[in-house]
Amino acid sequence: MADNADWIDDLKRMRDELRLQLHLGAREAEDEWDELMKDWDRFASRAQFDESAEEVGEAAKELGLKMKEAYDRMREA
Repeated sequence: MADNADWIDDLKRMRDELRLQLHLGAREAEDEWDELMKDWDRFASRAQFDESAEEVGEAAKELGLKMKEAYDRMREA
């Protein structure tokens, strides 16, 4: 019977650790999202003020790379 109680305690501990990791991961994802939205706003602002097509293209490429990297990190987590 003690083995079952130990096993159940281990499961509860793992459940609690997973809950904490989920919470921390969600916070990290939210922080990353906030940074991406700042980048998006800067990009949209640059595009709105009729900067050259080359400048807007570079900004779009940079933003796209940042978004892809963030997506890859979140998918791996």
